[in-house]
Amino acid sequence: MKTHSANYRVDTYKTFKSKIKGGKDKGIALRSHFAVGFYKDEGENQKGTDRKESIRNSFNSPFRPFVLATTSIGQEGLDFHFYCRKIMHWNLPSNPIDLEQREGRINRFKCLAIRQNIALKFGEQISFEKDIWEELFDFAKQTYSGRYSELIPFWCLPDDQEIKIERIVPLYPMSKDIGSYQRLIKILSLYRITLGQARQEELLEYLLENSDSSEDLKDLFIILSPYYRENSTIIL
Repeated sequence: MKTHSANYRVDTYKTFKSKIKGGKDKGIALRSHFAVGFYKDEGENQKGTDRKESIRNSFNSPFRPFVLATTSIGQEGLDFHFYCRKIMHWNLPSNPIDLEQREGRINRFKCLAIRQNIALKFGEQISFEKDIWEELFDFAKQTYSGRYSELIPFWCLPDDQEIKIERIVPLYPMSKDIGSYQRLIKILSLYRITLGQARQEELLEYLLENSDSSEDLKDLFIILSPYYRENSTIIL
């Protein structure tokens, strides 16, 4: 897919203030290499090139851009994790599950953050022969074998990692997103309590209003992992 760079004029505080007073300051030039909306062109036909597929292939290449800006359109069924570990939320969903669905576009099987941490931790411990990534993951799997589930090291890593998935949320002054973000983060780790329950939002609101601490609610968590079943709590 052909990519073209473009220049945009962006106001700083100084130039914006000058323009209000009638000044002619032009601001600074910001170069944009490649940023497009992920949608199907109206004039696209079955015989033509699939625009969305081209954009996805371009984004999943080892070249820029490395940041995914997403709305609710990018919540499900899209893989953008090959060379991206930064996600910017153009707006915020009302539901914490939707927030996780969005971030699931880059937090996936052998995603960039996982590969970088694997390389950082085990890269100097082995001598490569043929396939670098296959050998790295095989070595990591043997290292963690017997102590953890098969999700490790392909989906997640057990200990604290230096490289992480980065969430970018532009909270503009006086924006309602400030309160929405605080609410989402507060209940993000609690929504699993509502699995299988009707009227999930109302249940969460009731629990938060009638609990002294969110830490107390962790005793109600439903643990579905077969590896930690002995510590699980069943809610009827």
